[in-house]
Amino acid sequence: MDEDPLAPLERWIVNALTAIDPAARRVLMRDIGRELRRRNQRRIAAQTDPDGTAWAPRKRNNHGKVRKTTKMLQGFRDGRRLRLKANAAGMELGFDGRSAMMASIHHYGEVAAVARGGARIKYPARQLLGMSDDDREFVYDRIATALKATK
Repeated sequence: MDEDPLAPLERWIVNALTAIDPAARRVLMRDIGRELRRRNQRRIAAQTDPDGTAWAPRKRNNHGKVRKTTKMLQGFRDGRRLRLKANAAGMELGFDGRSAMMASIHHYGEVAAVARGGARIKYPARQLLGMSDDDREFVYDRIATALKATK
């Protein structure tokens, strides 16, 4: 079984953060979370996965046209939906309630009804949240800076 690619980062963070007092950890987690939320919001706006690949385009309608009114999934960028929870133990960035269910369908490419009682279709996977290599470097740098400040 393959290890989660974020597991080494998580282990390093847990060990390193014990040297920082809880109030400073809470502030650090909030700052890291805010920046990661901004980065994910920019990726959703650019319609790209964290690794930089473009999302699958919208399907064409019966007349061969693609709906161009708005970009896909722009509502998920909104702070009302993309929630940040931070405390001294860590931080969470994700969706709540109905938004979480809809985000999961798009993120993992699941089958769902377009409307209540309507046709069920398979959505292509479009990764809404994730960490790029730049994001990991940012987290390492912020924690290293916080550790230097405690010494």
